[in-house]
Amino acid sequence: MKKTNLRCLAVSMAALLMAAFVGGCGSSQTAATTAAPAAAETQAAAPAQTAAAAKAELTISFSATYQQAETGGQIISYFIDRVKELSGGKIDVKASWGGTLFDSPSELDGVSSGAVDMIALNHMGHPESLVYLSFPGFAPGGTQAALDYFNTIMFDDPTTSALVTEEANGLGIKYLNVIAGGGNALCSKQEFKDLADLVAKSSAFGNFDAAIWEALGFQVSALFPPDIYDALNRGQIDASEMALAPMVSLGWYEVAPYWALDGTYAAGNFFTVNLDWWNGLSDEFRGYIQQAADETEAYSATIYDASIDQDIATVETSTGHKFVELSQGDIDTIWAACFEAKADAALVTGANSGKTEGLTVILEKAAELTGYDWKH
Repeated sequence: MKKTNLRCLAVSMAALLMAAFVGGCGSSQTAATTAAPAAAETQAAAPAQTAAAAKAELTISFSATYQQAETGGQIISYFIDRVKELSGGKIDVKASWGGTLFDSPSELDGVSSGAVDMIALNHMGHPESLVYLSFPGFAPGGTQAALDYFNTIMFDDPTTSALVTEEANGLGIKYLNVIAGGGNALCSKQEFKDLADLVAKSSAFGNFDAAIWEALGFQVSALFPPDIYDALNRGQIDASEMALAPMVSLGWYEVAPYWALDGTYAAGNFFTVNLDWWNGLSDEFRGYIQQAADETEAYSATIYDASIDQDIATVETSTGHKFVELSQGDIDTIWAACFEAKADAALVTGANSGKTEGLTVILEKAAELTGYDWKH
């Protein structure tokens, strides 16, 4: 059962951008502008003072691929502060930022081996190891809907959570929460009014996940995120799609002034701990850490919603054009292409690992939760 309560410098970490695809990775904003949840606001001054004065009895080593100033880094910093406050200073966290300890490809091995206690796991970068997490890593409906989608599959539904937990146990890890990842967006050099208009006006669509966009009728050029700006600027492509935050951070609006949210929202980057380390903690310390992780999940939703609004404002102010509001029909069409492409890829991975049956169960639940009629 789920716990009781609740990338990437975009410019410098291309590996994270590729792994996340349409998953959110970090905001173009570098300062937190959203207040923490009420639970944190209502803490009395005394525990905080105690935390400042007490000597830590436990120091958690935390490897982060985010830079501290990014949205993802702010979320981790929130967790660090909360676990210290909740424990009255008994628990401290030593964070290594920007992949200096373990980069995205190696972070799973780092926490699985016990070389580090805790990471914010980018699960999309490990499809061969985390087979049961290869279901679509985003969902329609908004930030909270994406969190609910992940939480149900990973923690709340007894059948799917058992599969996910068993796989995690075999790797010597445990997931504590789900972190929001922000919205995903389309950008274009050509003015468009809807999805069909965008397809018709795009002679070449730049993206490294061709299956989705070819299914929608685009002529896809296989390009990775760091190459998109130049390709748009040179006219090699007319349009692209990715997580909104890194698109804005990379300044794609300077060469592609027409934008729309595509209706999908990412989540993931689970706070993940080494299982043996976790089991060796006292009930008291596990309680503090889990509560802080739950509160951090709720905080991630608020900060990413604010980030989406800020990024939209940046694009609209810079280009002088409003975001196109796609119809529900267009959003449904995009989601259908996303689900089918990701499910097909997942089933190939499942077959290679002997996990087709379990993965099919998980994909069926993912389809149910997102209202998609998956005919497989």
